Amino acid sequence: MNTIFQFELKHSSKHWVIILFALALIGVGLFCGLKFNLTVGEGIYLNSPYTIGFMMGMLSLVILFFAIPFSSQLLFKEWDSKFDVLFFALPFSKVTYLKGKFWFLFLKTFLCFTFLILGFVIGQNLRVGDEMQAGFNLWHYLYPLLIFGFLNCFSVCSFLFFIAYATRKKLLVVVGGLLLYVLYMVLLVFSNSPFMSNSLPQSLAVQQLSALLDPFGISAYFYEARTFSVQDRNASIVSLSNLLLINRLLVVYVSGFFLWMSYRLFSFSLNRGKGTSEKLKLNPKNSIIQLDKNVISKLYFDASASLKSVISFAKIDLIYLFKSITIVAVSLLLLFYVGMEMYAEIDKGIRLPEKYASSGLLATVIIKNFHFLGMLILTYFINDLYWRSQTSDFEFIEKSTYFSKNKLKGHLVSITILIGFFTLLLVAEAIVFQFIYNYPTIDFKAYFGVFIFNTFPLLLFSAFALLTNAVFKNRFVSLGVSTIAVLVFTTPIFKMILPYPLLQIFSGFKGGYSDFNGFGIYIFAFFQRLLFGASVIALLWLLNGLIKTKVWYYKKSISVIIIVILGVFTGIYFMNGYLPKNETKTNAEAVNYEKIYSSFKLLEQPTITDVTTEIDLFPSNNAYKIQGKYLLKNLTDSPIEKILINFHPDLKIENAVFTSPNENLKIDAFTTEIKLKKPLQPNEEATVNFKLSYKWFAVNGHQSFNAIINNGSFMRISNYFPTIGYDTYFELDNPQKRDEFQLDKISELKKIEAPEVFKNDFINLKMTVSTSNNQTAIGTGDLIKKWSAKNRNYFEYQAKYIPFRFAVSSAEYQQKSTVYKGIDITIYYTENHFENVDHLINNAKITLDYCIENFGAYPFNSINFAEVSSFTSGFAATAYPSAIFMTEDMIFHTNIQSDKKQDVINELAGHELSHLWWGNNQINPDEREGAQMLTETLAMYTEMMLYKKMYGKEAMMERLKIHQQIYDNEKGYYENQPLYKVKYGNSHIAYSKGAIVMVKLSNLIGEDQVNKALKNFLINNAYPKKSTSLDLLDEIYKVSIDENSRAKIDKLFKSILLEN
Repeated sequence: MNTIFQFELKHSSKHWVIILFALALIGVGLFCGLKFNLTVGEGIYLNSPYTIGFMMGMLSLVILFFAIPFSSQLLFKEWDSKFDVLFFALPFSKVTYLKGKFWFLFLKTFLCFTFLILGFVIGQNLRVGDEMQAGFNLWHYLYPLLIFGFLNCFSVCSFLFFIAYATRKKLLVVVGGLLLYVLYMVLLVFSNSPFMSNSLPQSLAVQQLSALLDPFGISAYFYEARTFSVQDRNASIVSLSNLLLINRLLVVYVSGFFLWMSYRLFSFSLNRGKGTSEKLKLNPKNSIIQLDKNVISKLYFDASASLKSVISFAKIDLIYLFKSITIVAVSLLLLFYVGMEMYAEIDKGIRLPEKYASSGLLATVIIKNFHFLGMLILTYFINDLYWRSQTSDFEFIEKSTYFSKNKLKGHLVSITILIGFFTLLLVAEAIVFQFIYNYPTIDFKAYFGVFIFNTFPLLLFSAFALLTNAVFKNRFVSLGVSTIAVLVFTTPIFKMILPYPLLQIFSGFKGGYSDFNGFGIYIFAFFQRLLFGASVIALLWLLNGLIKTKVWYYKKSISVIIIVILGVFTGIYFMNGYLPKNETKTNAEAVNYEKIYSSFKLLEQPTITDVTTEIDLFPSNNAYKIQGKYLLKNLTDSPIEKILINFHPDLKIENAVFTSPNENLKIDAFTTEIKLKKPLQPNEEATVNFKLSYKWFAVNGHQSFNAIINNGSFMRISNYFPTIGYDTYFELDNPQKRDEFQLDKISELKKIEAPEVFKNDFINLKMTVSTSNNQTAIGTGDLIKKWSAKNRNYFEYQAKYIPFRFAVSSAEYQQKSTVYKGIDITIYYTENHFENVDHLINNAKITLDYCIENFGAYPFNSINFAEVSSFTSGFAATAYPSAIFMTEDMIFHTNIQSDKKQDVINELAGHELSHLWWGNNQINPDEREGAQMLTETLAMYTEMMLYKKMYGKEAMMERLKIHQQIYDNEKGYYENQPLYKVKYGNSHIAYSKGAIVMVKLSNLIGEDQVNKALKNFLINNAYPKKSTSLDLLDEIYKVSIDENSRAKIDKLFKSILLEN
């Protein structure tokens, strides 16, 4: 056995800490196996070979956090202890030394990862539930451990080994490790990763390049599995072949090259230069100094001298930092990583055009990506700075001085300057990006958020890390504790352990920036928590000083009182309105609802026929009030004796009254069963009058579809109105929990073959919306009138015979209007988002022409396109009767001039406006299999035909290729269904597959025939009939040419898999 390896093994195995550390790793792995739920698709088990493979690949990133501190300790310890001067007297060669060092570093790292995986395997196999498949296959765990664990350990260790012996600088070893992390994260953006869906689809060429270059091999893993079905992912491993094999071989070859270079560059001596050192010469004139009189130095120990000592400590640190090549390397690393993320955020792949490089967009990129990486960098910088005097044997002199106690403060000052330098560097990079992409409008409020959400939390963590280094007497123990703190405080682990939001003082900001609303109330709330965190850290610093000096002054008492008052005040203010999430209570309420009221599934209920409502919005208070009235009518053939009324639990019931011809009943519970004294007879009417209120607080976060904010509000307000009858929204939807509470299986979606349904459930809506005097409110339906009173603006909207589905927005809008063929077209947008307004109006005109000509008259007098804040997410645009709401950060404000082939404004107008024919009020599909084919698929068809009309068939086919790629990417993660049976949620089938099928249909029987069938479908299946996809197929069959065409139509709509 290699002598060096044997020595290191024997020396390390004597430490009881090793056993404790191994048990801790197994415990962490056990927690991950039990708690992590990284499912990538419907029906893919957590313990499927595919899931195990990518989970182990993702976990292999942890190897960096083992290898970096191990390299810093193991590869430098002879030089740290000054033992290197004895190398010449020891009987081993350079090869023996390097082999021993490397293989022990590799073994130590790989064993740590193996212990982690062992715990993960145990934890995962202790789980029970529908997400786990039966059986245990050891190979499913060993295989990814070899291709990811073993090879990634080998590559990481060889790279760090090379950096260590080529530079002899510990901080550059850290930078090298972080470079691997950055490279992995950048390449993952351009891979086929299911976790990077926002960046999909990337071109196949980009995916292949990412698969080749990924140092951890995960991109190659995703690429090779891209054609797998759900069954393949549950049963088969991703074989080591093609790009995955090439990637792993490249890793081995490159790692071997690093090891060879390490051998070539290594020298036992630190001084590898060939030049001669310059001899110092004494100046005789300065060798003897004669004093005319005795000089007695005056010593000062006041506050001024103390401050100077702090500055002196900081100055020494800054000279060391900024004269080092390390700071250049770290700066380039940050610029590269964040710059690539900026590029990826601007350039959205082949599906969407590039975004405008706005300050808000780029500031958000910095906030989301600098936080974690910045913490890692600071962890190692702080450790190096704090222990530098000890490693250079200067600490004894340092501690002999009176102001040595100010060392921590000096380090904090220098680290603060370092954090500020990194922040300004990234902000400068963002501004350069703005000029490069010709969008030089600088929003300083957005960049100010970088300091609040990044700089200050990093400063707080730095103070904590400095304290950690001061408390622990071993450099590597303090480094390990600080690193663990980073992993705990910046990942969901901390929220699982301590979900109380006030204690998450080091966490970053996960939200975004809106050109409407900035960071909203989050920035002030975040600052409050920062002040609370600063109070906690300040108290810990004072406590540390007391323990070390055993001295207490009255001034410190005053400081403690001020700090405690500040902490308590800001903590209470931050937690104002906090509503803790209680899953147990929520589950119990859902179970009780189902058990008590499930009988109402079979009971006939009155129908809401008219809704009259007044909605008062208070954007500056993040609140609104609702006053509403339902007109209920018994449209059944039998009397109704019991009525169930449900109110949304997020809203407060101020007042609610049910009124029938024979009684009045006050309602004060979220769910109320009304037993009528006298049954409601057929065609008899009743009313429900109610007053509701809502307000949200930053500590709880806002709801995306109920975002009442200072500017750019959007609420799917009908979701929060009372419902009549049994409401499946309140059911428990977790299958495992349902089994636990002995509930029946959740109701399946109605089969396509079920009998057809006729139901009068449309409403007449009269909506009056009031808002601040500087804002405009957009509602659902046609605008009847608007006025101002009591310093507020009022808008009345009406719509007849629409589904129970309405929304409202409010903002400081600019607007542009036109009248086209008697229809008012208005675009509402924020001030700086004017670029695509004219294009949208033109596309709306083209869409109206096409739809009116081919499908029938437009059902309203106006159409409003209203932009809303990015505080609302989950859609690019959503259509309501007479109103289409568009989020600012998806497609409305994109640079379509950068690529004429990506005209998403055409898609916005063509797709969303066509929903006024497909699914908003002219037809109302029954809730069963295939319903989305009648809404989203037909809207996609309209979008494609309009694209062909504007840009030609060849351009349309290029767009269709993108949808083919989207479908191919997604079909392996979900159950495959024929288009005519598509279920809710399978958007890749309803949208992408639907677009392909409908274009193929138009090629088969002709666009005119398809449009004829669609027009007949609208005529023959209008409300109150609840149409199905079979009704549409019947109309298509009627216009088909012959039986051969009908067989091809059946293949298009009824085949499970789509032919490319």
